[in-house]
Amino acid sequence: MIGRLAAPLFLFLLVQSIRHTRSKPIFLLRLYLAGMGVELFVTVMNVCLGEVFTYFTPGNIIFTFFYTALYIVLIEKLASDWKMRDMRTLAVSVCLIAVSFVPTILYLHDVLYHTVMPPNASTRVYFLVKGLYNSLLPSFNSMNYGIGFVLLGVFMYFAKSKNGQCLVFGVFCAVCFVGAFAAPDELYGIQSFGFFQIFFDRFQCPMIFALPIMYLYNGKPGRKCKWFFYGYYPLHRELIYIIAHLVAE
Repeated sequence: MIGRLAAPLFLFLLVQSIRHTRSKPIFLLRLYLAGMGVELFVTVMNVCLGEVFTYFTPGNIIFTFFYTALYIVLIEKLASDWKMRDMRTLAVSVCLIAVSFVPTILYLHDVLYHTVMPPNASTRVYFLVKGLYNSLLPSFNSMNYGIGFVLLGVFMYFAKSKNGQCLVFGVFCAVCFVGAFAAPDELYGIQSFGFFQIFFDRFQCPMIFALPIMYLYNGKPGRKCKWFFYGYYPLHRELIYIIAHLVAE
C-alpha cells in the first residue's frame, strides 16, 4: 500500500524535471534508453531465472514517463507552430504525434507474433524475443499504468503551478475513488476495460496520500541521485518478486 505513493510522486517529479531541463530532446533520449535498459534487464532475468522463479514481465513505468514527456514536448511544439501559423512545421508535429502510435498499432495487429516470433518457440525464446521487441518499440501495452497515467502527467504539466498540479491529481484520485467504491450496477462492467480496470481498484486508492507530499515541494532541486533510481527501479522489483515467489512456495 505504501508503494502506491511512488508512481504519482515520480510522475510529479517528472513534470518538474521537464519544465527545468536544459534540453528536452536529451531528456527524452535518456528516458527512452533507461526504459530500454529496464526492459533488457527484465528480459535477461526471464531468460536466466524464468524457469526457476516463473516468468515475469511487468509493465515498464519508465516507458510511461517517456510517453508522458514525449506528448508534452509534441503538444508544446504543436501549440507553438499553430501560434506562429507555420503550416509546414505544424504538419511535421502532427505526423510525429501520429508516428508515436505506430508501436501500439503494431502490437494490436500482433506483428510480433506473425512476423518476428519463431514458430513453435519455447517459453524462454518467447520471452527473449518479446523483451527485445518491447525494448526497441515500446507500446502502450508495455508501459505501466497505461495511457491514463500518461494523460494525468500531461494535464499536470499544463496546469503549470504546484497548486494546479495538485488539484489535477486530486481530481484524478477522486474519480478513481468513486469508480473503485461505486456499486457494480452503476458502472455495468466498465471496470473491466483499460484505464478503469487499472485505476477503479481499491488497491490503488492509497495513492491519494502522495498529495500532501507534493504540496511540500518548494520548487528547488534536491540531492543529485537520479542515476541511483534508474538502477534501483528494476532491481527492487525483481528482488521483491523473487522473495514473494519463495515465500509462496
